[in-house]
Amino acid sequence: MRRTSQQARESVVFETVPGRSTLVWVVVFSVSVNVLLLVLPFYAIEVFDRVISSGSIETLIGLTVLGVAALIFSAFFDILRFRLLSRFAVRFEQHIAPLVLEAAIADPGRRREGTTHEIVKVRELRNFISSGALITLVDAPFLPFFVLILFFIHPYYGAIVLVGAVLLSVMGYASSRIARAEVTQASGAAARCQALMDGVVRHANFIRAMGWTGGAIRAVMRVNDEALAPVVRASERVAAIASAARMVRSILQILAIGTGAWLVLQNQVLLGTLIASSIMVSRTLQPMETLISAWRGMTAAQQAWKSVSEAADWVFLQPRRTQLPPPNGLLEISRLVYAAPQTRRPILAGIGFRCRPGEIVVVVGPTGAGKSTLLRMAAALERPSAGEIRLDRALLENWHPDQLGRYIGYLPQDVELLAGTVAEAISGFEENVRDEDIVAAATLAGAHEMILAMPGGYQTQVGRDGHRLSGGQRQRIGLARAFFGNRRLILLDEPNANLDPEGEAALCGAILNARARGASFLIVTHRPRLLTVADHVLLLRDGVQVAFGAVSDVLPTHVAEVTPIRRPTRQPERPRLSG
Repeated sequence: MRRTSQQARESVVFETVPGRSTLVWVVVFSVSVNVLLLVLPFYAIEVFDRVISSGSIETLIGLTVLGVAALIFSAFFDILRFRLLSRFAVRFEQHIAPLVLEAAIADPGRRREGTTHEIVKVRELRNFISSGALITLVDAPFLPFFVLILFFIHPYYGAIVLVGAVLLSVMGYASSRIARAEVTQASGAAARCQALMDGVVRHANFIRAMGWTGGAIRAVMRVNDEALAPVVRASERVAAIASAARMVRSILQILAIGTGAWLVLQNQVLLGTLIASSIMVSRTLQPMETLISAWRGMTAAQQAWKSVSEAADWVFLQPRRTQLPPPNGLLEISRLVYAAPQTRRPILAGIGFRCRPGEIVVVVGPTGAGKSTLLRMAAALERPSAGEIRLDRALLENWHPDQLGRYIGYLPQDVELLAGTVAEAISGFEENVRDEDIVAAATLAGAHEMILAMPGGYQTQVGRDGHRLSGGQRQRIGLARAFFGNRRLILLDEPNANLDPEGEAALCGAILNARARGASFLIVTHRPRLLTVADHVLLLRDGVQVAFGAVSDVLPTHVAEVTPIRRPTRQPERPRLSG
């Protein structure tokens, strides 16, 4: 049943690819190529069996002209089918790649660390489609036709090539099993190696500062060796089988020539038949030998197609969502429960509150209380295990993701900026961006003067994930990004974590200015300064809602949890100098 479902998914996805009729023409041209290639053995028969015995120069010239013309047409059709496959491969990538990217962005389950992204697999499929391996697969169905022709010439020739086909098929099956086993064994080790390399590259400065460069290289190479070991073993075995297949094909050709010579000596066939049968045996067995060497590529392409079709099918299965009116910013959460996969206790349980348009709700609580998870769920980055999250009375999953994202501003705890200029980091991938909108968002976030002080102003390059900027600069630019556009609900996770008191004051002013424009806020913080601008406080502990209400109501009861007092450590007295 699962296999049937997988096949149905692959069929549905493939039927959406434009230009599928191209493959029909590829088959038509393949038929033409294979039929025209029969001219060579029949040319040998005619020349050696009739022209030489008759001594007709005109017949020889006519046969030669026809043979050359047939081979020219065969080459022309061969070029055409390669060009058609190459162009179909490009259309295939242009159609499938956006679907795969959409699935990777919208489906959290596909953002697994250390895994090969499906877009890489799409490119692998494009290369496979435009390669000679697929042409060999298209030519394979014509092999029985050649076997029948050899049986027609003489049963001995047909028997030789049939035995060879069986032997090569067994070798091909063994090669395919080895290739599949190699893919299975290497996939886990390759994922671990990729995850480790990603971590080393991402934390390169920290590794260098701690003096772990040599250890990191050894660890990566050790895991890389584990990933390479099954690949090397499989390559050696497949290469050995491919060499054996070449040997078998050569032996069969010798047997065909020897058998043909014996048949000539017995006056059962003519000399031209001997030459033609040798050509036919080589033409029949050569594609099967090529398939043995190409099994690893075909197995990898098959695995890639399963993954890509699953990702594309996920997009097709998403329900159509009606475009809703712009929201006012009313956030309603009721009986919210969230449990991560393979965890015994929920991260959040029984959360329920309301944030009205123009209100500021500050979420506080100890580390591990589920505050950041709550913000991710409000941003529709995670789906509740139970309960509801509504924006202007509509469930978040009923909003179209792109439409919802235009009205929600989100600042995560770890601010990551898109590579490019400061202006591009603020506006992201918005179309028809106006400079005044970028400046307005930076001004609202209190970052305009800071950006002007940079060497290139708004055209300053931020680097990958904003690594060229300080933590405070990334925080301010991330806040401007959260304010950019007509945001009605703004979610801020530790927005003052990297700010000094002056920066915190500017942040409070920015939040109040945005609220004056009608935006509502849900803010996570560990520092009490933001409580001065809050309308309500939500206190979480161990994923459970302890209190929700006005600051004046919650603060006196839970003052120790909401605003933890940091007692200064006693400094040792300095010894006084005598005299």
